[in-house]
Amino acid sequence: MEKSFSLKYIADFLYGELIGDPNERVFSPKNIEEAREGDISFLVNPKYEKFLEKTSATCLVVEKGFFLKKKDKIESGKIKTKNFIEVENPYISMIKLLSLWEYKSSFPEGAENLSFISKSAKIGNGCLVFPFCYVGDSVEIGENSILFPGVFIGDKSKIGKGVVIFPGAVIYPFSEIGDSSIIHAGAVIGADGFGYISYFGDILKVPQVGKVKIGSRVEIGANSCVDRATMGQTEIGDDVKIDNLVQIAHNVKIGKGTRIAALCGIAGSSKIGEYCVFGGQVGVVDHVNIGDFSIVAARAAIISDVEGGKVIMGEPAMDRAKFLKIHTLYLKLPEIYEKIKKLELEIQELKNKEKK
Repeated sequence: MEKSFSLKYIADFLYGELIGDPNERVFSPKNIEEAREGDISFLVNPKYEKFLEKTSATCLVVEKGFFLKKKDKIESGKIKTKNFIEVENPYISMIKLLSLWEYKSSFPEGAENLSFISKSAKIGNGCLVFPFCYVGDSVEIGENSILFPGVFIGDKSKIGKGVVIFPGAVIYPFSEIGDSSIIHAGAVIGADGFGYISYFGDILKVPQVGKVKIGSRVEIGANSCVDRATMGQTEIGDDVKIDNLVQIAHNVKIGKGTRIAALCGIAGSSKIGEYCVFGGQVGVVDHVNIGDFSIVAARAAIISDVEGGKVIMGEPAMDRAKFLKIHTLYLKLPEIYEKIKKLELEIQELKNKEKK
């Protein structure tokens, strides 16, 4: 059955002020440029104000004071939307509101007969194990966790409470995942690290005998990999958010609250501090330290330690101000080249005159 909510309910839920019909109902949250009648949308970024006169959303969640600013356009009909909920922070309100429509499993609890669950595994109350899962020896799974079809949990792994592991994810033996974490489809936790040594022409594999430890409220994106440590453990701190297709190598340590966008690669034994932000396609060499609160722009290549709190970019990565200065000069290279060619011609002409 399709979910719907009255505007009064939503305004109360968001602790906002409703300007409009409290009995009007909305059926779906949509982006402002796509919203139609029956939808609720948001104005979070001023760049999207251009859609105010195009959207047909039944209701908009906006910042306080919006209605007075746009009253003339609303009353003249230029802005079609007639219902507004004014809030302190539209972005935070958007997150809260989306939770009303978030998918929640309605399947009954219990392990399905088509899964293999070791007799020595301990599965908490309220867990849901879908068909075709494998749960190995001495695995511990906390209460209210969900394993979707095709999940593999290796021997002696520990899964916390309220963990959700989506289809096809693989958790190698001895891995640990903290409470309320999410592992998306196809992610691999605890595979062997890329450890090899050249020895008189041979390439010897270094046994990877460590493990992976993931904190609480962590999210690992689809098809991302976190490799086990050679010795000891690869560590992902609490509240870390890792996007799709990210490679975390052996013995890496990532501090609390750090966010890493898609296609990043972090080489072995590097340490990333707390509350860092990585743009997409960042590369980090092995054995470097990146300080707390660092911001790394997309496609940066980090080849040395980074002091905490810095904003860095470029290849190789450098301080933002230095990079922008170099980039400005780079853009002027064609102009500089033409000037040099002209100067060379003038110098040659002067030399020719001197010879005469």
